[in-house]
Amino acid sequence: MSKGKPLFLYKKILIKEDTIMCKRVYLTAKEAEMEMQEVRNVEGFTDKLETDYISRMIKDAKRNSMIGDKLQIVVDPMYIHIPEWQRRLKLARAYAIGNTYNKYKWDVPKVLFYKGRLWVIDGQHRIYGAFKAKMDSVVVEIMECSLEEAIDLFINQSQDRAKMQPMDIYKAAIAGGKGDYVKLQEICHKNNVAVKGDDDNENTVGTLTSISDGVKLSKTNPELFDSMLALLGKLGWNGYADSYNGKAYTAKIIRALKALYAYCEGRTDEMEAALLKHCKGTEYFVENIMDKTQAQIFDYLSEIVRYEMESPFTATKKKVTRKKAI
Repeated sequence: MSKGKPLFLYKKILIKEDTIMCKRVYLTAKEAEMEMQEVRNVEGFTDKLETDYISRMIKDAKRNSMIGDKLQIVVDPMYIHIPEWQRRLKLARAYAIGNTYNKYKWDVPKVLFYKGRLWVIDGQHRIYGAFKAKMDSVVVEIMECSLEEAIDLFINQSQDRAKMQPMDIYKAAIAGGKGDYVKLQEICHKNNVAVKGDDDNENTVGTLTSISDGVKLSKTNPELFDSMLALLGKLGWNGYADSYNGKAYTAKIIRALKALYAYCEGRTDEMEAALLKHCKGTEYFVENIMDKTQAQIFDYLSEIVRYEMESPFTATKKKVTRKKAI
């Protein structure tokens, strides 16, 4: 297959890289795949031409390139796709690998042969780095398994490599249909809340940034988690900022509310009514809640609830005071 490309298209790609990539620290897997697909389109390496070529390559390799029970092939990194659920790419790391590629230093990337195409499972920094360095060949190990098995490998890959972040695991787990993560996504989307790692978080009321808390709640008490997100939506605490940068769906808020629900077991409807009566609105959140610690948030909100609910918390009503912004 010809590696040549029209000069004006080649320059266009380079200019786009220079003006966009140089200012970025991270690149999403979707963005990296779009960039690589643009080059495949220029090469004409798409659709049936791609699947036929890759299928023949795998078939030939099985006859000639088996190493024990492993199948390895030499392939142009451009031919390898990066699935959307892969982790973000740290550009400096990818560029360093590509510019100083050392076959003795880097392990062989693992690539899934799935539906006639090659998909990187382990080693996307090496693949993207080689692509950026304009290398025309890398050695990869071919996996022939189900997509679910490949995602399990991705989630459980060795701890001494680049650390897996919760949002990396979340995206892969959603693609693999993992029950706890799917439930988390369902509850969040029901309440118009994005999850950190969702590519589309526009036009949502907030972004849940503590995925680990969300997964635990979705597994152990999904009804409670749903109630908490519904309450936060009614309180309207996140209106001061865009969905991603708002602070109303962070770990300290979620944990403080979880403790409050536990203390008010059996009277949670009254608790929610008290909070909606005294604590509603973005201005209230910014002035009274946002800068407190988790313990301070619990103490502050529980005092308001005690005032409104009286027994069993206290027999005397106390005047509610609100902190004013200085």
